[in-house]
Amino acid sequence: MFAPLRTWRKWHRKVNTTQKRHAVASALAASACAPLVLARGSDVNAVPELPLVVDSLNVDSTKALLTVLNKVGASAALAHSRRHKARAGQNKMRYSRFTVARGPLIVYGDENP
Repeated sequence: MFAPLRTWRKWHRKVNTTQKRHAVASALAASACAPLVLARGSDVNAVPELPLVVDSLNVDSTKALLTVLNKVGASAALAHSRRHKARAGQNKMRYSRFTVARGPLIVYGDENP
């Protein structure tokens, strides 16, 4: 819109800390429910259990990590995160053209490089 009357917007919203914590906890709990994960579009039929927990991944490179994840059964989840889908309508000209799916979450500690 050209020359708007109000030039300010509320870009940031204040959310209570406990509400944020509950949102994160419920999102992590939802990752353990297979129907919810399948509804988001991830193919987790080859994964033995949800959430998939591997104790030690002693790998030195990304290539080795990808081979280990493929052996465990997360190859479909990795392929899902590589897909790029074009946005619908005129929005693809204005902002980022493609939408990228989220992949598996890898949590590591200080003991692994």
